[in-house]
Amino acid sequence: MQLPVSLFIGLRYSQSRKGNAFISFITLFSVAGIFLGVMALTIVSSVMNGFEGELKKRILGVIPHLVITSTADSSDSWQDDVLQQPLVQQVTPFLQAEALVQSPRQLTGVLLQGVTVDALPDFMQQALIVGDWQQFASQRYGVVLGRGLAEQLEVSVGDPLRFMLPQAGSYTPMGWVPRQRLFTVVGILESGSDVDKHLAVANLADLSKLISSSAQLQWRVTLSDPFVAPALAEQLSLNTSLQVEDWRQSQGKLFAAVAMEKAMMWLMLLLIVAVAAFNIVSALVMMVTDKQAEIAILKTLGMSDRQLFNVFAVQGLSNGVVGALGGAIAGVLLCWQLNPLLALTGLQLVPGISLPVDIRFNQLCLILFSAVALTLLAVWYPAKRAVSINPADILRDE
Repeated sequence: MQLPVSLFIGLRYSQSRKGNAFISFITLFSVAGIFLGVMALTIVSSVMNGFEGELKKRILGVIPHLVITSTADSSDSWQDDVLQQPLVQQVTPFLQAEALVQSPRQLTGVLLQGVTVDALPDFMQQALIVGDWQQFASQRYGVVLGRGLAEQLEVSVGDPLRFMLPQAGSYTPMGWVPRQRLFTVVGILESGSDVDKHLAVANLADLSKLISSSAQLQWRVTLSDPFVAPALAEQLSLNTSLQVEDWRQSQGKLFAAVAMEKAMMWLMLLLIVAVAAFNIVSALVMMVTDKQAEIAILKTLGMSDRQLFNVFAVQGLSNGVVGALGGAIAGVLLCWQLNPLLALTGLQLVPGISLPVDIRFNQLCLILFSAVALTLLAVWYPAKRAVSINPADILRDE
């Protein structure tokens, strides 16, 4: 099949190694820069995606995605409406309160959750490292602590703890006395995040008795993707009989900081690709200057300005596409073997802990599109300069 003349000439010039060696060096340098930039962007983006995924699993796997409080005069039909949402996994009774916990040696504040064992999130069930959830269900006034909290309180399974609720109490001749109760540690869970330092889990019925009989029952909504919780919360808030809170109230700043860090890393590495792409400008400008006679002859033979523009656009884009595709392939291969390579070179940050890697196809396509778009922007000026050449001025002295 015969190629269009612009495509044929552009590809032939891009593959040619004869002529000005300095132009060939700059072109090779530009392709290498795009290659390294796309490769670095692919690797860093995949590792950042992995870290974000780990945070989502470990932190949002323990705290509720949505907490709904219904008023006394509201009906239960809203639960059916919520369960019909595509990403909602379950809606279960739930209580949560801030409390003080006292051990024989320490006193600290905790977030006390009241749950039912048959409705625990999957990650929380798997995070229990000491004890058994069935024993927790059968033990009256039993509590499961985060590992960091257990270490801070210097307690283990079987030790007693006193929980005090400052917001629930009564007046006595001695003044305001908070509600308090002795609990027994029946398990320790580890989510691998800072939540472990502040989390205590009790049976829903036990916590209901401790808070007060007038406490409003809340509902925990578990989603398959916690990041859709804000949109769902806004939708549910249209029901004036419901008070809806999502995980952003407690962890929003952390994930906002992670998102900002991802965006800034992406922007800085994209600038590397941009610098390499705009090096193509230098190569093509020198190419236009070096090939002025050939350009004049092509225009004399009847090549249109559009065809001539496409010749240099194809030449520059071919270099950009080669560098971008090569960098993407190398980045994916390095991501696939990143942890073995780090272990082999001794560059692991913490021995025995691997970096989480999450390669996303849509993000990889965005990186390739950005690199090609920057290259296309870079070739515009040299191509327009070639089009503006006047054949009469160039061929006058030939």
